[in-house]
Amino acid sequence: MKCLLILLLSLAPLPALALSCLKPSVPRSFQEYDAAEETYVVVHGRLTLDESLLPQGDLDQEPPQMTEIPGRLEGMSLTEAGAFELPFEQAVTLEVACYGPWCGNAENGTDILAFLRKDESGYALDLNPCGGAAFPAPHGDLLEEVKNCMTGGPCEAED
Repeated sequence: MKCLLILLLSLAPLPALALSCLKPSVPRSFQEYDAAEETYVVVHGRLTLDESLLPQGDLDQEPPQMTEIPGRLEGMSLTEAGAFELPFEQAVTLEVACYGPWCGNAENGTDILAFLRKDESGYALDLNPCGGAAFPAPHGDLLEEVKNCMTGGPCEAED
């Protein structure tokens, strides 16, 4: 009888936990931020932050929906001509969002391609579990995609 109960419990449905997101894409992000009312700057550079401040997702405890973390981004910003040639060395507020137990994150010292929101208080980078505003370790193809988008070249998001 005990074996039957264990077998039945093992077959019982468990709650499904999944996060459904579109695959991040530079063209999709460029189009989204280009159409936004806010001002955005595209920067390729090195992000520094204190990783211990990042929220951690936990199935047993609800993480905060938004955590602001100070960071710094040093690199080059994209010009209207499609070149990364304007020096960029600024403090950046990392706006780390959590959707249930899933939280955005970043690594200290990583090379990123970032879409930064600029407003009266400075620069902010949205880090959410679905991605789209920051692309770590951007290879040449990603950099070429954003340059093409900036200059009116091909800028198609893959589905």
